[in-house]
Amino acid sequence: MLPIRSSVGLKALSKARASEREALIGEASAYAERLRRELPGAQVFLYGSVARGDWNLHSDIDLLVVGELPEEPLARSAFLYRLAQGREEPKGLTPDEFSRLNGQGKLWYLEGALKL
Repeated sequence: MLPIRSSVGLKALSKARASEREALIGEASAYAERLRRELPGAQVFLYGSVARGDWNLHSDIDLLVVGELPEEPLARSAFLYRLAQGREEPKGLTPDEFSRLNGQGKLWYLEGALKL
């Protein structure tokens, strides 16, 4: 293994890190595809450490789903997690909830989010 301090080692590390991020974004995109088969028109945002690029081995894949979801919190969570196959951590809002919270500035964590 090359020392990280060498330019070759840094380039290899950078390339591996970019490849790993693309794989995580691929997992998130696959979740969005599964979700849209059951909830057409839903919006899915990837936010958190994967979106920012500062994830680690224990990071999850933070997703916000905006769509016509069940009103009851446990039913909503059950629906969203049923579609998860790995490290996805979906949270959900209805369009009205999203609009209200966004208007109140409470969705600050979506800054830099990737829309899938």
